[in-house]
Amino acid sequence: MSSFLLSCYLATRLLIQPYLSITGNVFMKPLSALLLFIIAVFSQIEATEYDITPSIRFTLEREESSSPIIYYFSTPDGASKAYPIFIICDGSESKGSERSIFFVRDFFEERVRSLGAGYLAIEKCGIDGNEIDKPEFWKRYTRSQRLKDHMQVIRHLEENPPAGWNGQFIFAGVSEGGPLVTDLSIICPNTIATINWSGAGDWSWADELWQFFEHWKKNSFWIRLYDSIPRWMPFSPDIPSTRPEFDALVQEIIANPSPDLWMGRMTYLYHADAFQKPPVDYSMIRIPFLVVAGAEDSIIESCDQFVQKSLDAGAPITYFRVDGMDHYIRKRPDIIDQSFDWLQQRITEWERKHDSE
Repeated sequence: MSSFLLSCYLATRLLIQPYLSITGNVFMKPLSALLLFIIAVFSQIEATEYDITPSIRFTLEREESSSPIIYYFSTPDGASKAYPIFIICDGSESKGSERSIFFVRDFFEERVRSLGAGYLAIEKCGIDGNEIDKPEFWKRYTRSQRLKDHMQVIRHLEENPPAGWNGQFIFAGVSEGGPLVTDLSIICPNTIATINWSGAGDWSWADELWQFFEHWKKNSFWIRLYDSIPRWMPFSPDIPSTRPEFDALVQEIIANPSPDLWMGRMTYLYHADAFQKPPVDYSMIRIPFLVVAGAEDSIIESCDQFVQKSLDAGAPITYFRVDGMDHYIRKRPDIIDQSFDWLQQRITEWERKHDSE
């Protein structure tokens, strides 16, 4: 769901709230259902139907689920030399806005092709291009599950190497994909370089999430108005209004990681997994690593600390701290181009080093 549609939804709820208090709860569920239906219709209008070439779609059996791992892999056009594999990791999903990674894969395809690299993108559990099994998705969706799926595909490729592959990976992650590529680049020593767009943070998920909510309220009149609704009233937010209440809810979520309970349009299962993620061991970042963050992003201080702690640990970090940019890298094609220029230099350096050995 776009931020525009979400704002419209919240505004409409605020407008009908006084009438609900007069008419009682009898109209509450129908009105809520109608609003969600309207949002769903507009979301479908916004949605893109992907024309996915069958030859790039592959599956692997997932041990703990009947839903297979779906991934897309393509080799570079007319490769005259051995190539690395570029793995793109997209951001998070929230209730009502679930979509395929193919959207992000398609967005970066031309730039990846210019590198002469293979291209790999892995769906989240329950998503297969234009088909989305939402119950299966939300039952499985965690950061840990994404890491596990990526490692299963990576191990499969290492055991069954594609023709022409030089055995090396390049990782690029956006938002939630940022922590994922950080983990992958630490786990996989056969990595040339990593790009982390708007996803390199030192703070815990609880701290970053609270900061996100506070930043959202500060910059949106409708969110501030919505947040002012007493929590006992119908349609009130499911996000606590104070930090002590939020911290108490964090502990409640950790104690009850249910896929059927929600906070901020994501499940307790998802949040509990993210809340308990251990901090980054910065001494283990040993390959060229680009951090890109917008100075207007809600987590910019967390990004600054990530970079500083990495440098203190001797990690080879490059930092693009972009004035005027928020969380959304797609708004800044110039910064994306600079990121790929940086990456091309790292690839060239790697090739020169290994050609001389």
